[in-house]
Amino acid sequence: MMVTISLSALFMKKENKYGTCLLQLTPPAHRLKIQSRAKLFYRLAWCFGLVLSLIMPSAASAEFGRDREYKKGLISPGPDTSRFQYSNIVESSVTLPWTVLIGLGDSLTHGTMDATNNVYNSWHGYIQRVSDSLGQIMPFYMRQPFFDLQEQRIFPFDGPTNLAVDGSDIFSIDGLEYYKRVGAPASFISQELLCDAASPEFFSGKYDKVLFPINTWAGRSLSSLDSAIWLTNALPFVGVNDVFIVLWSGNNDSSLAALGAGGENPSYQPIPFDVVDTELNPLVSILLGFGELLGALSFEPYTQTAVDRNLTDLQDFTFQYTHVLDRLVRETAASGVTKDIFLLTLPYYSAIGYLFDSEDLEFYLKKVNPGYSVPATFSRVAPAGQPITDPLKGDRISLLTFGMMYALLSDGHTIDHVNQVLEVDGQQRDGLVLSEEEQQFIMSRIDGFNEAIKATASLFGPNVHVIDIGQFLNDVLTGQIPIIVNDLIFSRKWIRGGAFSFDGVHPSYTGHALIADYVLYHINNILELNAPLYNLSDIMMNDPYIDRDGDGWASGPGYEGEGITSLLFLFKDPDDSNQDVQVEMPPNVWDIISDILLSEILNIPAVQVAAEQLGIMPLE
Repeated sequence: MMVTISLSALFMKKENKYGTCLLQLTPPAHRLKIQSRAKLFYRLAWCFGLVLSLIMPSAASAEFGRDREYKKGLISPGPDTSRFQYSNIVESSVTLPWTVLIGLGDSLTHGTMDATNNVYNSWHGYIQRVSDSLGQIMPFYMRQPFFDLQEQRIFPFDGPTNLAVDGSDIFSIDGLEYYKRVGAPASFISQELLCDAASPEFFSGKYDKVLFPINTWAGRSLSSLDSAIWLTNALPFVGVNDVFIVLWSGNNDSSLAALGAGGENPSYQPIPFDVVDTELNPLVSILLGFGELLGALSFEPYTQTAVDRNLTDLQDFTFQYTHVLDRLVRETAASGVTKDIFLLTLPYYSAIGYLFDSEDLEFYLKKVNPGYSVPATFSRVAPAGQPITDPLKGDRISLLTFGMMYALLSDGHTIDHVNQVLEVDGQQRDGLVLSEEEQQFIMSRIDGFNEAIKATASLFGPNVHVIDIGQFLNDVLTGQIPIIVNDLIFSRKWIRGGAFSFDGVHPSYTGHALIADYVLYHINNILELNAPLYNLSDIMMNDPYIDRDGDGWASGPGYEGEGITSLLFLFKDPDDSNQDVQVEMPPNVWDIISDILLSEILNIPAVQVAAEQLGIMPLE
C-alpha cells in the first residue's frame, strides 16, 4: 500500500505543536526575528515534507487533502464543489525528474474573481488549470496559498509555489512602492509589500497571507520575487532540478489609470459624490467631503492629469522589468536548476467589461426607465440602435459609477438628474468619464510595456519565453479572433460577453480556461509537450458568470460577498432561466453603498483620524 502525506498535514501538526513559541515579533517595527533552532526546524520540515510529497505521490493524495479540509470545516460547502480539482500528480518512481511550477504576478495569477480571493476562485484560475493539465503528462508540483471565504489562509504552513499577489505591479513584486501612484518623490521599499509575519496570527496583509511561511524558512522578510528566488535555490536540496516560472506582471501598472479606483495621496474613487451626497449616510458623506477637502480623496480619476499620474512611466517600467528578470535569472544561476521562464504580455486594461460604453449604459438603464439615453456629450461606441463595428470607440465610465446611476434611477430619480453623473450644464464631466482619447493614451502605454517585455526577454537567453497572451485577449475581446462557445461569442461586454466575473476585470471560469489553453498551447510548442487543453464548452456549462437567459444578468457564485463584492452581487440574476425576472435594488441599497464606501475610506489615515474624532465606527 502506498503511503501519502501532504505538506498541509505535516505543517498542521507543527502549527498545533509548536505554535509561536520559537518566533517573536519585535515591536514596533514588526521585524522578523527567528532563533537559529527555529530556522533549522522550518527548513528541515519543509525539505522533509516536499521530499515526501514528491517521492510518494498518488492520485489519492489530493483527494485525501481535500476531504480532510472539508471534514475540518476549513473549506465551507458551496456551489459546484464536486468540480473543484487540485493538481493531478501522476504516480511515478523516485527516479523520474520532477518539475515545480512557480507563479509570479498579480490578481490574474492569484485567481481573483469578483474583487475577492478565495479557494473557489483560485480553483478555477488559469494557473491551476495549467498545473492540472501538465500534471497529467509529467511529474509536476504546484501549491496554491488557498484562502477561505473570509480571505484567510486555509493551511498557512503549507508552503506555496504560486506566489502571485492580488494588486501587485512590476514594482511591488520586488517589495517597492511606485513613487507616482503614492505621490512620493522616489520609489521605496514598503513593509506592506513584504512577508514578515512570524506566524499566522500576525498576518497583516495579502503578502503575508500568500508568501508565508517562506520568510520563516529564509529567516528574513521577503517580497514575492525574493520568495521565488529562495524557492528556486532550495529545490536542488530536495532533488528537484527543473522549474517552470510563469511571470505575468505589469497589468497593475496601468490598472489604476483605467479603473479609476485606488492609489494614495490622493486615493481615487470613481463615484459622483455631489450627485449621491444626499442619498448616503450623513456621517459617511461628512467623511467623504472631509477627505476630499484634505486632498486625501479625489472623485475625479479620469482627468488626463490623474490618468498620467497613475500610469507607470515607460522608462521606469522597462528598467524595473529588466531588473526583476535579471534578479530571477542571475540570483538562481548557481543553483543548477533548469529554469524555463514564461513571460506573459499584457492586455488592454482600458478594454475590459468594467468600463461601460454608451451601449452598455443604455442596455441596462433602459431596464429601469425605457426612456433612458446617454447625453449628447457622451461619445457613443456606435450610433444608437446600430451594430458596434469598433468596440474600442467611444467614452467609458467605471462599473462603480454605473452602479450609482442604476441605484439612482431605481430610486425614481429623473433621467436628467441621473445624467448629471455624465455631464453638467452641457459639459462632459471629465473626471468621471474616461474619454476615447484617454483610453488610447493608456493603450499606447501598454503597447510600450509589451515591447519592453519582448525586448527584455531577448537579453536572457533561450530559456526565457514570451507568450503573447495580451494581444490574443485584445483580439478575442474585440472580435478580431471570434471565440464561440455554446453559441456565445466572447466579447468585452460585462456579463453578456461571457469572459468576465462580476467585477468586469477578472476572468470568468471559462475566461480563465481560455487563458490556460493559450498558455498550454505555447508551452507545448516551446517544450515539445502534449499537455491536454480544456473543453471550454464543458466548463461554460458550469460557469456561474454566464448569462443563460439572455437578459444581461448571471446567477453568480453561491458564496456571500463582503465589501465591494457585496455591491457587485446586488446584480445577481434572481432567476437565470427567465428573462422576465430582472434585478431589483433592495430598499436599503444606499445603506449598503454607505457601508462599503466607509470600509474603503477608513483605510486612509487622514479619514481614519477624522472618523475617530467623530466617533464613527464601521457600520454593521
